[in-house]
Amino acid sequence: MCSRVGINSLRASNGGLSHAFAEQQAMETLKNKLCEAENPETNILALLTDSFKTHDAEPSPSAFSFVIKYLFRKRSLSRIPPVLHHLESAERFEVPEGILANVIRAYGRAELLEDAADVFYRIPRFRCVPSARSLNTLLSFLCRKREGLGLVRDVLMKSLDMGIRLDASTFRILIGALCRNGKARYAKEMFYVMLQLDELAPDGGMYSMVLYYLCKQPGSSGEAMDFLKEMQNVGFSPKLSEYNSVIDALVRDGKANNAYSVLAHMRVEGGRPDITSYNSVLDGFVAANEFLKADRLFDEILLMGLVPDTCTYNTYIDGLCKEGNLERACRMVSCMEKAGCKPDSSTFNVLISGYSKAGDMGRAKEFMDEMLEKGFHWNSHTYESVISGLFQKGEIMAGRKLLVEMLGKGYVPQASTFNSCICCMCKNDHVHEAVQVLDEMTKHSISPDAMSWEALLAGCRLNPFSIPINLEAVTSMSLAA
Repeated sequence: MCSRVGINSLRASNGGLSHAFAEQQAMETLKNKLCEAENPETNILALLTDSFKTHDAEPSPSAFSFVIKYLFRKRSLSRIPPVLHHLESAERFEVPEGILANVIRAYGRAELLEDAADVFYRIPRFRCVPSARSLNTLLSFLCRKREGLGLVRDVLMKSLDMGIRLDASTFRILIGALCRNGKARYAKEMFYVMLQLDELAPDGGMYSMVLYYLCKQPGSSGEAMDFLKEMQNVGFSPKLSEYNSVIDALVRDGKANNAYSVLAHMRVEGGRPDITSYNSVLDGFVAANEFLKADRLFDEILLMGLVPDTCTYNTYIDGLCKEGNLERACRMVSCMEKAGCKPDSSTFNVLISGYSKAGDMGRAKEFMDEMLEKGFHWNSHTYESVISGLFQKGEIMAGRKLLVEMLGKGYVPQASTFNSCICCMCKNDHVHEAVQVLDEMTKHSISPDAMSWEALLAGCRLNPFSIPINLEAVTSMSLAA
């Protein structure tokens, strides 16, 4: 009895080996025929079935997978549907979901999103039980394109009818799509949907993603601040970069005091703010003209044992200049150098701007010369600061000369600089030169503001014969603007 069972087992084993060998031979035949088939009209299905028939074997799922990959590699997309139709209607084996997921992925890469969705909808017809694997493959491509986003709702509704259970990866894809399309607020709502499903909870990566995009959206800094607290309340510890993103967003939205609160909260939670954290808050205080708070924050930086960098010094010096404390700003440059932090072009530009606004053009020019001596070049900011200062002082010709030099070097002033020049020139009876500045503005597609037009029109009316400009044309341009 035992020997008979052993013989039967041996026969079954030999049969299995024989079947596997036949499949292997059939695959080799198929590969050879595909290499020889240069005609794009070759019937791929016929090659497949004939190759297996030659070796008395049935086409296997791996054979169909190979053919499908071959067709995608050859970009023969029009030949894919007949293969899928054959798999669906002529074969009887359960098509592995991996094959269909690969088809969806290939269609997605080819940006044939509706074809990819169609394959997903047909999965049950291939005698296959669909799962989140194929759903996530499809969603990952639909969520990359605006036209694909329109299909997402239908795909999700259909997936529920197909009995597919959404997993964490599904939500990660959807949350990412919402965030990238400027809908981080809606992405937050997905967290509540996840929590309503058993065994699903947002992970730290999802929180980080939503926080990142909330910080990028103008006007959402307060929401980002609240979300940071929520993130901590559920047990996730924000990274330093995430704290800094929230701080930057708050400063951008003019909420320097809130930014400092986040910085202080970071310390309470055991975090250690870096110089980047402090630089951002310092910039916020200076921008808000909160100079006393800027002074205290600079002292705090030193007390925390942090080493101020060039950005720290430049921001603080800018605050001193705005405050009108120019001599202290100069002393701070000396302190900066003693600390081993070399001033850069921005340092000099801050000082030049400060002295120009104060009307001390002599000191501004001294720093311009020192800037060149130390190997730095004047840039657009340098020129604009000095030009504005010269015009404010009534040094029209010097300002105009520097403006010509600036344009000659390829720098284009901001509209505010042009407008300031025009108004000042007209006010001092240099209307002819003002018209030349207007010409430069039009060359660079910059529109004068209302005050510039008023100054030009007033100057033209006072000197209608000495200025080479058509008053009627100027008036029509003014109305158009």
